[in-house]
Amino acid sequence: MKVKKIPSPPPQRELVADDNDWAAIPRAELLAMYQHMAVIRAFEEKLLALKDDGLVNGPVHTSIGQEAVAVGAALAVRKQDKFTGTHRAHHQYLAKAFVAVTSNRYDPSHDGITDEMQAHVLTLFKEIMGLAEGCSGGRGGSMHLFNEEIGVAGTNAIVGGGIPPATGVAWADHMQGHDSVTVCFYGDGAVYQGVAHEACNLASLWDAPIIYAIENNHFAVATSRDEGCSARNLSHVAAAYGMPGFQVNGMDPVSVKLAVEHIVSDPKNLPCFLEIETWRHYHHAGCIAGSAFGYRSKDEEAEWQARDPLAQFEERLRKRGISCEVIEQLKTQAQASVDAAAAKVLTTDADGTTVIRDELWPTVESAPHGLRDENLDGVGPFVEAEDCDCTREIKYPQAITEVTGRWLEQDPGVVVMGEEVCNMGGGAYGATKGLYKIYPGRVRNTPITEGGFCGLACGAAMNGMHPVVELMFSSFGLVAADQLFNQIGQLGHIYGGNVSVPLVCRTRVAAGLGYGAQHSQDPVSLFSLFPGWRIVVPTTPFDYIGLFNAAMKLKSPTLIVEHHGFYSEPGMIPDGMPDHTIEIGKAKVLREGADVTVLAYGWGVRLAERAAVQLAEEGLSAEVLDLRTLDDASMDYEAIGRSLRKTGALMTVEEAQACNAIGPKLIRACEQRWFDYLDAPAASINALDIPLPVSRRMELLCLPDIERTLKLMRKAARREV
Repeated sequence: MKVKKIPSPPPQRELVADDNDWAAIPRAELLAMYQHMAVIRAFEEKLLALKDDGLVNGPVHTSIGQEAVAVGAALAVRKQDKFTGTHRAHHQYLAKAFVAVTSNRYDPSHDGITDEMQAHVLTLFKEIMGLAEGCSGGRGGSMHLFNEEIGVAGTNAIVGGGIPPATGVAWADHMQGHDSVTVCFYGDGAVYQGVAHEACNLASLWDAPIIYAIENNHFAVATSRDEGCSARNLSHVAAAYGMPGFQVNGMDPVSVKLAVEHIVSDPKNLPCFLEIETWRHYHHAGCIAGSAFGYRSKDEEAEWQARDPLAQFEERLRKRGISCEVIEQLKTQAQASVDAAAAKVLTTDADGTTVIRDELWPTVESAPHGLRDENLDGVGPFVEAEDCDCTREIKYPQAITEVTGRWLEQDPGVVVMGEEVCNMGGGAYGATKGLYKIYPGRVRNTPITEGGFCGLACGAAMNGMHPVVELMFSSFGLVAADQLFNQIGQLGHIYGGNVSVPLVCRTRVAAGLGYGAQHSQDPVSLFSLFPGWRIVVPTTPFDYIGLFNAAMKLKSPTLIVEHHGFYSEPGMIPDGMPDHTIEIGKAKVLREGADVTVLAYGWGVRLAERAAVQLAEEGLSAEVLDLRTLDDASMDYEAIGRSLRKTGALMTVEEAQACNAIGPKLIRACEQRWFDYLDAPAASINALDIPLPVSRRMELLCLPDIERTLKLMRKAARREV
């Protein structure tokens, strides 16, 4: 057997600043570095004191000891470049803010803390203390910071969870031709999160201009880097994705600044890993040393504290000829800035106790702001099929293709992504047929990494793009659950409504096809558990086009659920462009009746319609409502109430198992609203509470059919339930 050498990946490099580099840094810039670190240090020390006094709600993860990382990186990038971070990001926010609001001529010894700098110190205090004028409206607190004005594109409390959205932010800049770089900070504990690898792979494949800046502070909570990482160096992970890897001393802002400048000076360096060795003085949260918990030794702490970035930098400044008086002046300025900001949010009550000023709290009325786009009326005008001259017959997948193509044509920000969307004649369902040829680069196959590409789409939506994401099977949404529910569904709200997430996710229900339990789940009840998502389920080509258009006009995420049973069904639409819009939140009465109200969605609509025809032969009539919109916030209770007042009986029809269904929840809501109008207990048809088997006979036994639906419909109409 011959042994051949495999070509080596891009090289790994350590970037080291020497005395000549230090000598080349202008005096004013050195003073700015020290000033920024001093403000960050004073800010976090004050924050810990306020936490001890019970004035900060939630955890406080400080970056004391890591200030040089943020300060050096911020001075290396431009205002249009972006920072994203983790739960430990006060230093990055302040450093980016200070650079964004000062010019190249800024000299701290003359200019002091400017009004603009002071305003951002105050804004961050207000956010961490949960106040209305914080950068995220008080919603985010210490861990969820967003400020588009200064280039902070979002920090994230889920370890590794913010890496895919950060990648999407960078990719969106690339797609839109913006000259911007994103620096995505995360800790050594996130390096082996699965979505981190999925995102890095996409960044490399899709040329995202991003630096994955790993703050290696040696511990993820109390788990050491050696226990959590099999690679000798964290930067070595970059090689798996064909990226260059760099290492730098994170206790020195000059080294970090020069390293970031070196990377961004050559586009070939992006995307990349930058491992920044640093150290946090305290435990994961709070002001207790790690040695108190036994995972660090006091000797280790003393060794690292001797390398404290502020102390080292002071020594460098003195060697440069900067007097102790100037250094002390900058320290005093920093402390005064922090004290003044804290004073603006605090007061004393009648007992002399320090409290937060009452007028600064968010109002109850502001609570829903940013959760979802509430401008449903603004996406009209609306039409229904009966209002149109529908003369053209198409099948359901063709409707998806035509309306998707129409949006690709009209809006250059629209991108379509998913597994196989460019292959096999338009993906697994033929829903994107030919679009990749017409819009190359905007219709993209993804790797089989649902978490990665859903998260990337989230970041792209936050940064000017309008993604349409295809989840091949609805069950696969569980693979991407964090990105779908913690990120896409919540970030607009968490960040105080200061950013929108206009994103459409398409998926299908494959029950009845023998795919088995892991491909056949109905996603409606899962998505309805989490605030932020609107959910629509079109049952005809006309409705698909109309609801898709409505979803694309919203500035918040919408799930579109497709049932495979509709793919072979033809339907009528108007001639011309597929531009009609159906109102989200409006159910449709498909069949009028007097004896029982039947609420259904998806394939349940077909079962209800067919059972109602047979019921009519028995002299009983069912009123069948296609709900169409299924999230709690958009449910058409007005239409449901009108029907129940007429019929006095209620049943629901859906294919989901009862344990994973919205029917029982919907019945409970209806009973609370219209109990006096109901003449009998409500009933629901669902699949059996077992995972769907592959066996055709067993699968059919599990799923509701017309016979079961008719039987229950008859009993409900006769008040025999």
